[in-house]
Amino acid sequence: MRYKLPTLALLGFSAFFLAGCTISDLPVIGGFFKKAPQPVTLTYWGLWEPAPVMQALIDKYQEQNPHIAINYEDRSVMDLATYKDRIFERAQQGSGPDIVRVHNSWMPKLKSVLAPMPDKLMPVGDFNNKFYPIVSKDAIYSGNIYALPLYYDGLVLVYNKDHFDEIGQTGAPTAWEEFRRLALELTIRAGDPGNELVVRGGAAMGAANNIDHFSDILGLMWSQAGVKIPQDLNTKAAQDALTFYLNFLREDKVWSADLPEAKTAFAKGQVSMIFVPSWGLLDVIQAAPKVNIGVAPVPQALLDSPVSWGSYWMEAVLANSPAKDEAWKFLTFLAQEEQQRMLFSEASKTRTFGAPYSLVSLGSDLADNNYLSAVVRSAPYAAGGELAARSGNKNQVDALKDAVAKILSKDLTVGEALLQVQKVLSQ
Repeated sequence: MRYKLPTLALLGFSAFFLAGCTISDLPVIGGFFKKAPQPVTLTYWGLWEPAPVMQALIDKYQEQNPHIAINYEDRSVMDLATYKDRIFERAQQGSGPDIVRVHNSWMPKLKSVLAPMPDKLMPVGDFNNKFYPIVSKDAIYSGNIYALPLYYDGLVLVYNKDHFDEIGQTGAPTAWEEFRRLALELTIRAGDPGNELVVRGGAAMGAANNIDHFSDILGLMWSQAGVKIPQDLNTKAAQDALTFYLNFLREDKVWSADLPEAKTAFAKGQVSMIFVPSWGLLDVIQAAPKVNIGVAPVPQALLDSPVSWGSYWMEAVLANSPAKDEAWKFLTFLAQEEQQRMLFSEASKTRTFGAPYSLVSLGSDLADNNYLSAVVRSAPYAAGGELAARSGNKNQVDALKDAVAKILSKDLTVGEALLQVQKVLSQ
């Protein structure tokens, strides 16, 4: 009997090692022999958020994961088209960073050089429940998650409440025809009949050269009309939406090519209504903090089938990263509720407000926010695409800008101009 216990123990250990296990796998004892995690360094290319804002979250993660070093590089100074090209080039060369911030409209062409999120970190079903439908559409391909948003943004209507008071208007328009009527009422002109100048525009609509977000507005209108871009740009529905947009300048004359860019004009009181994402609103507030601003969801073509316009950035991991799993672990940490609130708080220390939350569960936190409520309220029914302004899609936006200019100068018809745009966007 005295030899039986050692013999049984020896047989147990033999079976353990023959099964391919090591001593570090043993309960209790293994804890003394478990290897420390290998050091990992992640390089993170970011945009819009300065290093001090992101560092607060990085420090928190590193406290829990001391073997991870994260080098955050703010690439905001780069031209966005150059930044976009650089990501594609570095990804193909195998010399890129581990984590990159990418625009939602890049995903169809970029996904081939990205590493999907490991299933164990977040099942697709959970992802769909956590984020807005547009995010699932932009980030998921063939059942794999290729990007993760830390915030959401989209087009909203910004209006001057004092101008509305002048005409007895108490709320924002919800339909395009109501918007058009208000734009006409709000416009102030001066000069002789037939040669009047727009002193104050009712709405920044109808042009391209002095409306930074003209392409977002047209993308919105086409999406509301059910026009698929670019394949449906040769249809009557596409032509009708563009004509409606142009007529704010050509027929209604509620805007002028001689006015400053829309955000600048709004800050100076030279226009009553503009369309911008939340970061554009920050520019207005900084330029004119005393303007009495109202913010509302965009007007609709069909009130019972609303469509808004989303333009936002996501975090992704390059396929050639040597630390893909660790990079994705860090990103899923950043996307959690606690970290999104922390990011919003840190950003709000340097500007009027942080970026709107990407998590559906945090939408209620912004329900009473005068600036951001409209963004998250319209997020559930957002569309998006390559016509987003300030997204690095220079060729696409420039093609549309050229088309608008040629229509206004009567060099091309609406149909002819849209065929040219379709050709560029189809490449």
